[in-house]
Amino acid sequence: MRTGPRGRSLYWTISGLFLLAIALGTLVQILVAVAVLRPLEAREARTRAELAASGLAADIAAAPVPLAGHALHALIEKHRSVLGPEPGFLAYRDAQGHMTADPPNRGHFIERVLAGTDPGRPPGVSDRPHPRERREVIVRRPVARGAEILGEVIAVRPLWPHGPGFVEPRSALLFLPIAVIASFVVALFVVRMLVRRLRAMETLAARVAEGDLTARIADGGGDEIGRVAARLDWMTGRLAEARARVEETERQRRQLFADITHELATPLTSIRGYAETLLDPAVPVSDDERGRYLRGVLEESRRLDRLIRDLFELARLEAGASALTLEPLDWAALCRNTAERFKPRFRDAGLRLEWRGSPSPAWIEADGHRMEQVLENLLANALRYVPSGGTVELALTPGRDGRFRLTVSDDGPGLPPEDLAHAFERFYRAAGARGAGTARDGGGSGLGLAIVREIVERHGGTVSAETREPHGLAIVIELPARG
Repeated sequence: MRTGPRGRSLYWTISGLFLLAIALGTLVQILVAVAVLRPLEAREARTRAELAASGLAADIAAAPVPLAGHALHALIEKHRSVLGPEPGFLAYRDAQGHMTADPPNRGHFIERVLAGTDPGRPPGVSDRPHPRERREVIVRRPVARGAEILGEVIAVRPLWPHGPGFVEPRSALLFLPIAVIASFVVALFVVRMLVRRLRAMETLAARVAEGDLTARIADGGGDEIGRVAARLDWMTGRLAEARARVEETERQRRQLFADITHELATPLTSIRGYAETLLDPAVPVSDDERGRYLRGVLEESRRLDRLIRDLFELARLEAGASALTLEPLDWAALCRNTAERFKPRFRDAGLRLEWRGSPSPAWIEADGHRMEQVLENLLANALRYVPSGGTVELALTPGRDGRFRLTVSDDGPGLPPEDLAHAFERFYRAAGARGAGTARDGGGSGLGLAIVREIVERHGGTVSAETREPHGLAIVIELPARG
């Protein structure tokens, strides 16, 4: 199985899911902080500021003499602690406009807040407040002693005390359940996804173990699990192909044994019948009959010998035990010489054998003995099945893609179209006109064309059977040219 480019990794898939969870959690945190926690913190800050301002105003009004200097600063610092950890300012401005603040150096900030300008920048730099330096006045409490107004207490806090998106540390604890829930949801999704895909592999393994090789996972993911699933599907497909080949081999083996038994039984039955007749004293046998019976025994013995030799030859070829001796061979000269050698046999059988090859050589890389065996088997097959008066032709022509094409055709009864694909099977005999009953010498071993196919394919060629119009059979062999 070819492996293509590596797809995405499961590591990046899970990392992306957790990053998405973090982003969603952050968004939820900002929404909760802006919509819920900030208003609550603002209300709490205002309450603390009112308490601090009220206490400071009451202490200043209760003082027997106007407070100033260190005493006033100490009193402001005392009440500023009521504001809590939030970075707010507390100040007192008397009736003459003098500002005392805590921290002491923040008086000008409070003045600029009251004036509505940027408290964080020197004058003339920018009139646009910086977001992190913007302040707001949350409490302005007048200080009065009787009917006399002594001044006012001012409480100022940052508009965004903790910066955008943040809250107080104690308030941040409220985000812990959100983070836990988000992590749990993401983890549950990832685990369910992995378990579902792994369970599909487990199901595949169980079905394959039970013998069901049609099972597939069909996981379209390109990550590690997806690639393992694709390999398992490919492996299951290969197992199915291997089992089909084993079953087909077993079927062919049983068929081969049945065919061999039948082919061996036929001549042996004839030989036994002739021998029993000759040896039976109760059966009168003339000299002519005795000679005919003995010739029958000899002929069946030769047929049996031919069958055994062809079986042995085909077994060696299929097993690769018969090595080829490849050498430059003029296929045209071999075909021409073989045709001349077979012409007397065809003439005696009332047939005509014609050679229609080109006079130019046709060089191939082949084993000369094996190629001669191919031609002999093809001509013997035609000699056996073509009726008297027929014609057999050998034609060698250049084929396509640098190959030579040999056609052995006849005008005999041919084969039915549905039997052409089986012509090169072992012990094949058509049930029609070209069956064993029409053979001139009682039929061959049924292995001649199977041997032809094995030899041609071992030379890198192809062989096929075609119907010749209006009737007849053509065996076509194509072999690659030398070089």
